[in-house]
Amino acid sequence: MKRRIVKGMALALCLAVLAPTASVVMPGMEMRVSAAQTTPEPTDSSSKGSNPTSTPSPSPSPTPSEGDSTTKTDAQLLEEAKTKARNDLNDWKINNLTENDPRTEQVEKIIQEANDKIDRLTGTTGVNDCLSKAIVDLNALSTGTSIPIIDDSGSDDDEDNEDNNDDEEPTVTPDHFLMVGGDWVTPVANAGQSVNIVLPVVNMGKTMVTNAVVTPVLSTDTSAWPFEITSSNYSQPITDLPGTDTGMSDMDRRRELTWTLKTRDDVGTGYQKLSFNVRYRDSDGNNQTTTLDTYIQIKGTGGVGADGKASVPRVIVTGFETDPETVHAGESFMLTLHLKNTSTITSLKNIVCEMTAAVEGKDDETTYAAFLPTAGSSTVFVDQIGKDGTKDIQIELEAKADLSQKPYALDVAMTYEDEKVNSYTNTTSVSIPVKQEARIDLSQPEVMPQSISVGSEANIMFSIYNMGKTKLYNVQVKTESEYLSGGEAFVGNLDSGATGSVDMYVTGQAATADDGMVKLSISYEDEAGEVQVIEREISLFVNEAMPDEYFEDDMLGEDMGYEEEGIGVMGYVAAAIAILIIVIIIVVIVLKKKKKKAQMLLEDDFLDDENSGDDSNV
Repeated sequence: MKRRIVKGMALALCLAVLAPTASVVMPGMEMRVSAAQTTPEPTDSSSKGSNPTSTPSPSPSPTPSEGDSTTKTDAQLLEEAKTKARNDLNDWKINNLTENDPRTEQVEKIIQEANDKIDRLTGTTGVNDCLSKAIVDLNALSTGTSIPIIDDSGSDDDEDNEDNNDDEEPTVTPDHFLMVGGDWVTPVANAGQSVNIVLPVVNMGKTMVTNAVVTPVLSTDTSAWPFEITSSNYSQPITDLPGTDTGMSDMDRRRELTWTLKTRDDVGTGYQKLSFNVRYRDSDGNNQTTTLDTYIQIKGTGGVGADGKASVPRVIVTGFETDPETVHAGESFMLTLHLKNTSTITSLKNIVCEMTAAVEGKDDETTYAAFLPTAGSSTVFVDQIGKDGTKDIQIELEAKADLSQKPYALDVAMTYEDEKVNSYTNTTSVSIPVKQEARIDLSQPEVMPQSISVGSEANIMFSIYNMGKTKLYNVQVKTESEYLSGGEAFVGNLDSGATGSVDMYVTGQAATADDGMVKLSISYEDEAGEVQVIEREISLFVNEAMPDEYFEDDMLGEDMGYEEEGIGVMGYVAAAIAILIIVIIIVVIVLKKKKKKAQMLLEDDFLDDENSGDDSNV
């Protein structure tokens, strides 16, 4: 104890001796000298623990002025900081903007304001803070852009520089630098499905941020909040957000928040911004607020834009049916139209459908509608069609009797209103095929002769008349009998009102064993390519052929030499029958040629009469 007291007294005595000549300061700090004596000024930590020796000075040392080398060095550092800040802002613009980027005007405004402020600053700390704030504002415009780490080295100025900063404009507190992390993939939200929205938050300020509460900005407008609101509170807390002074990397200092949300059914398609309000406590214990923005990609309902505005709702005709299925001219039919509301976000009501058929005829006095309503009204009313809904309407129509066989258009003009009583119109049309019933008639067939023997021929002649308003194609005639062969004729095409002639031969193949009726099959194709067949019957008998021995020369000779009287009589009878048959055949051939010639003359006279009648009408 006595030794400690002695040592303390000795130390006090030494300090008392040195006090009049010098003032000792902390190592690394500037040492001030008195007017009577000077002491070498330590410039670094090597002077720590040294015992400087006082040396006499003939005159006091001059006080440093603003023109010495130390002030020039500070000015150079300030100019370098300003140049670096301007370059960093320009690099951000080059690296983050594309050609025709819609954010170009906002980015240039932020950079220009930052450069103007940097020009007015007189301290490197203010320049660095201004750069940091500008980067924060720029990153807020571009979600997914990595945030540059500001190098704070060299920002600690000496006392003179700190004095100069007293006149600078106020800067943003570093604790306000809360940002959205830049390496998170933009989520995709599909209409009607759930999606995880992850918000990575990082503190780019120097000091710790605590007790942060993040709350999404909700809205009933899909353009601001495209999700179902199923909870009264979507806020999530963050206990702490370390600053850059901890030495931790951005990834280690980041905190991630996740919301599982269900996308609404009526959202649009495109990219949409989500905003989150953040309330937190800075390092000084003060409450602060900021807003963080992120973006999502929405794949929504067709007909809705990214801004949530719906396109014009449409009512269309998706199809139709007729009862009966085939519409014939001159007949009535029930038409059923299938309507559909193409909008998935609005229902339609007070729908009025006005139907107008195509107009036929060449002049005003003879024009007429192809279809006329049987009830006298061509208007159908529908009270409502729901979102993406369908509705069937019916109307009974009658097709005009003189319509040609072809499809006819029926226009459907629709007026309707949406849920907000906005009025819309739309017109569509359907094409209804109309068919004309083919009408065909035959003249009385003539068969010459009406009885033949096996191996003999008979001639069949008749005419075909097209009585309808449609053309007949590929008209042909065939006989159907197991006792006959041949009997085929091709007439060709028959226009409306035309006549076709049939002239064909059949050959007996076997003796008739039934009533001798032979079927005539007349086939043709209509304009739709469908084959139609009509049938008629004629009477034609086929007899057994005569034995050859009845026609031998010796049966007709004078020296037949019959041994019995009965056999001689039969020979004469057979010869007479043979001669009669030959005569009949010759007569039939002659009569057939005469009749054919007479018919041709009759048709020529008929045509001449028609032509003369047309000339008289003219």
